[in-house]
Amino acid sequence: MSERLEWAHASSGAELLFPGEDIDGAVVEPGEIAVAVWTGSNGIALHGPREAVRDRLLQLALAVHEAPPVPFADACIPERTDPRRWRPAPLPRPLAPNPAGPALCGGADRPAAADPRLATCPDCIERWNNDAPLTRLSLTHAVPAPS
Repeated sequence: MSERLEWAHASSGAELLFPGEDIDGAVVEPGEIAVAVWTGSNGIALHGPREAVRDRLLQLALAVHEAPPVPFADACIPERTDPRRWRPAPLPRPLAPNPAGPALCGGADRPAAADPRLATCPDCIERWNNDAPLTRLSLTHAVPAPS
């Protein structure tokens, strides 16, 4: 997997591309369809047989629908939180960060995530995961390729 992404906002224009359409030398092949999302002068395209593209987009839509609450503010994990003892409780909605204080990443005065799953600090998450937690944290959640 590449470390580089082309970012396209959810409000970006999109098109269905049909066989024969040529964009920058990439031609939609017979039997395939492509969904292009434009990022200004560039774009990204998902292509394949119609059913495969449809199934992948539905799978991605379901993953977004079922995703945990999305943090709405930058926050660190409070230094006092013990990854070896912390157990998750239901998290039906994002919670506002708590007042600032010492953070797991070493920051002295950082907004504190009300729940470690709402932390946005990669350094806090790395330190958390290196401390034998009961629940590992990640800023990414893979969506497996359809089988």
